[in-house]
Amino acid sequence: MLAPHLFAVWFMARALQPSTIVESGVWKGQGTWMLRQACPDVAMHCIEPCQSRIEFRDERATYHARDFAVGSWDHLDRERTLLVFDDHVNALDRVRQARELGFRHLILEDNYPVPRGDCYSLKKAFAGAGFSSPGDTGGGRYNALLSGKWMRRKQACSSVRPNPDDARYLNRHLEIYSEFPPLFRPSRTRWGDDWTDEHYPTPPALLQEADRDRFPVLWREALSYTWICYARLKC
Repeated sequence: MLAPHLFAVWFMARALQPSTIVESGVWKGQGTWMLRQACPDVAMHCIEPCQSRIEFRDERATYHARDFAVGSWDHLDRERTLLVFDDHVNALDRVRQARELGFRHLILEDNYPVPRGDCYSLKKAFAGAGFSSPGDTGGGRYNALLSGKWMRRKQACSSVRPNPDDARYLNRHLEIYSEFPPLFRPSRTRWGDDWTDEHYPTPPALLQEADRDRFPVLWREALSYTWICYARLKC
């Protein structure tokens, strides 16, 4: 995560004040560090299959190499646990898994719009657009580890046919779906085309281009935004 999503995660975690955070997709650990800044006293569970690449380790967190779907979470307070998914896995599957396990609060970082990105997102599901990735199947750092228990990641990144059923499922089971706004919204996207609401519906940016000199890092990393969202499941 870079600035737009780091700020979004910090803000959402501060607002929710969970007792526990489960972070799926640690990579080098910057997201873990930010979550600790947002919630200094929270209990943390950090999931990362390639743990040798972690550069920041939270001394009070518990680290796991097993996928979220096969983890043991019976001891967690479902109402006060926040799930943070930054793992390039099928987001609809993550919502279903969270619902089956009784969790309610989710942040989904890889919420790519149609037809972009390397995984099936809630934004694509709501649009009924499906997902097809002939090249990168998503979560490139996981691809070398796709054997045995990690095969579910390969399955999670497989193609999804366009359909209306996934949107119906989300509308039936989600109480809240909210995309966090970008910090800046340049005129063109990271893919080089026009950033318009016709092609990329987006909440209004928090800052205007006139503010770019005041916040050079935020402006420089503005195009790392991928419609990060918060979702709350119904009771």
